[in-house]
Amino acid sequence: MPAADGDVAESMAAQSRTLRNSIISLAVFFAIVIALMLAVPGLRSAKDHITDASAGWLGLGVLFEVLSCVGYVILFWLVFGPLGRRLISRLSLAELAVNSVVSVSGLAGIALGAWVLRSKGASVERIARRSVLIFVLTSAVNVFAVFVIGVLMWVGVLPGTSNELLTLLPAGVAALGIVGTLAVAIWARRTAERRGKREGRIVVALEALSGGIFDALEQIRRHDWRLLGAVGYWLFDNLVLYVCLVAFAHAPSFWAVAMAYLVGMLANSVPVPGGLVAVEGGLVGMLLLYGARPGSVVIAAVVVYRAISLWVPALIGSVAFLSLRREIGKPLATASSG
Repeated sequence: MPAADGDVAESMAAQSRTLRNSIISLAVFFAIVIALMLAVPGLRSAKDHITDASAGWLGLGVLFEVLSCVGYVILFWLVFGPLGRRLISRLSLAELAVNSVVSVSGLAGIALGAWVLRSKGASVERIARRSVLIFVLTSAVNVFAVFVIGVLMWVGVLPGTSNELLTLLPAGVAALGIVGTLAVAIWARRTAERRGKREGRIVVALEALSGGIFDALEQIRRHDWRLLGAVGYWLFDNLVLYVCLVAFAHAPSFWAVAMAYLVGMLANSVPVPGGLVAVEGGLVGMLLLYGARPGSVVIAAVVVYRAISLWVPALIGSVAFLSLRREIGKPLATASSG
């Protein structure tokens, strides 16, 4: 047992170092951004715009980011409810801290959650299936929003653009993503049934993949109010970007910003801390395509948005992570199946 405790302590220290180093990288990144805005003539106008932003709107943006974090906690409660609200709150916020400073589409945070739950005695099968479930539910909101907004914008119901490349193309990709996800779930289930128990780890992975996707469909059919957490997680973060543009008095329609946000944030899958540079470039480019002007204001708004959307969960989640350390290695209070 002492050796096991030592392994847990060493792993916890490694996780702490990773989070600390990523936060330092985040601070260095924003320091470089500020230096560039001061030194590069073409970016000085963006720096000047930042000082002109409305403090009230930016304060509202911070509030929206906090509400986005609350949305994720609520969704986490739906998926991991039997673990107890205290553990759920701290673990979900710690995941958000990791997601904010280590990119890869939220997978880094899920990996942290899986490690914590495993250290507390949860089965690999349960962790894998629930991790797939929460990933599918958060992704489903983004994909469905792209499809609906893209189609409605193309037909003129929502303001924005009727350009097929900016409306129907993303909507079509989203539809293919939905169909492809269902196809993968069916394939994974059939493959796991054929393999039986002969190849343990492969079968566990296939069952977790198919089970998590079908569990997501079941949760959606149940209409549990906590599914609104997934919507709030996306919507309030989106609103942060919108109010950052409003703070400079240069915001296009909310729906145009929503599409630019959804498509531009695909760069968050790039494996760098916080998706730095990739996400900023993607958001600026998509906002310009969807009609946001002028470019210097768009750059300023995106920099402010990223500061809020990264630092708020990073700071709140880091506090939760530190308090979570005392829970590592303790058995789960409720050994619920599923």
